[in-house]
Amino acid sequence: MISPQFAAQFAEEWVAVWNSRDLDRILAHYADDFEMASPYIAAITGEPSGVLNLNPA
Repeated sequence: MISPQFAAQFAEEWVAVWNSRDLDRILAHYADDFEMASPYIAAITGEPSGVLNLNPA
């Protein structure tokens, strides 16, 4: 379990990074094998599978 102090610090950092619009800083919060699936990915990126991989095979 994480402490309330860690959670608050992480949340504050995440908001600052997200608001910076710096993609490298945002993606640094994710594991290398991160994968997300959404119909919005297909609509926005044109990727027909709708899947986003940080490190595609």
